[in-house]
Amino acid sequence: MAKERMSTRERLKAVDLSLQGRIQRVRNRLLPIAQTAVAAGLAFWIASELAGHEQPFFAPISVIIIIGMTGGERINKAWDISMGCILGVLVGDLIFYRLGVGGPQIAVMVAGALAIASFFSRSQLVNNQVAIGSVLIATIMPPGGDVTGIDRSIDAFIGASVAMVTLALIPQGPVRKARQEIAKVMELMSSVLDDVAAGLRARDSGVIDEALASIRTTQNDIDAMSTAIASGAESAKLSPFLWASRRYVHSLENVIPPVDAAIRTTHVLARRAHVLCDDRDEVSDEQIALIDALAKACLDISSVYELNSTQLQSVAIPRITNELRVLGGRSGMEVVPDRGVLSAYVILAQTRSLIVDLLQVCGMSRESAAAVLAPTSESPKYPPEFYA
Repeated sequence: MAKERMSTRERLKAVDLSLQGRIQRVRNRLLPIAQTAVAAGLAFWIASELAGHEQPFFAPISVIIIIGMTGGERINKAWDISMGCILGVLVGDLIFYRLGVGGPQIAVMVAGALAIASFFSRSQLVNNQVAIGSVLIATIMPPGGDVTGIDRSIDAFIGASVAMVTLALIPQGPVRKARQEIAKVMELMSSVLDDVAAGLRARDSGVIDEALASIRTTQNDIDAMSTAIASGAESAKLSPFLWASRRYVHSLENVIPPVDAAIRTTHVLARRAHVLCDDRDEVSDEQIALIDALAKACLDISSVYELNSTQLQSVAIPRITNELRVLGGRSGMEVVPDRGVLSAYVILAQTRSLIVDLLQVCGMSRESAAAVLAPTSESPKYPPEFYA
């Protein structure tokens, strides 16, 4: 079982580098490319033909910057770009353009512009735009020239507006990328748990080394998952065509904390399993069976998100939830071997925590998830609702 799914990261990388993976990557980029191309051309046309600007270069540049943003920040960044351009014009026209051009003058302009901008906004993008605006006005766009700072501000506003309208009228799917990232993280977690179970069964910490190496690098995957869901939420907020999906996007947002917690719990479990094997101690067969079952649950959850089938989800999630509830009932103190060592108890504790995390991924509240665990206290905060 472990050998079939270990090296998940290597398999995903191999798929990504294959011809099929490259073609799929191009397909995934077609809509953003179309959005950027259409919006950049439209922004340039509006700025040049309707606004009458001779060199409206910043209109398409603003489009490219805003549409290229990820993580649900495009609305704020559109405002930051526009605000930064306006401040840059004011600072450059009113203060710095008479200084002339030269190394010392540019240094003074940039330092002064950044200091002034810091009074108006904490955004690094705003600060950068103010500094850039001041330098441009003092060098290639002096007041009275063919291209003025005011023109640049208007062009930035046009570009930002066109970008936002384009994102609203030609929206990207709000959930597909998010589901793919969740599926990837859950599959990786399944692979790690497989390796942990195999290492415990063989009492070989070397088998767990690869699992630890994989899970130590999952922060980028968590960040990608969070970014994808934030972008999806923003798309659903911007586009009237996607308003109906906002409830589902919100449900995906609620999945992020328990998935993040599950990754961290799995990391601690793997580390403790490694220590136990190094100490030549052991856990019970039932503890290993619980970890195997959790690996299967993670893979099942991954399949649900990867296949993107509402019908499959309506059937699979309740089944997975019931299986996890049974595992919670099996995870009492009695599964630890007689005279069990500290590491065995830590592994049990992390196994129980992971059951709770995965139940939350499946939609249960933390209180209800904790209540499925076999009690380990005479006065548990959440009395058991079900255990076998």
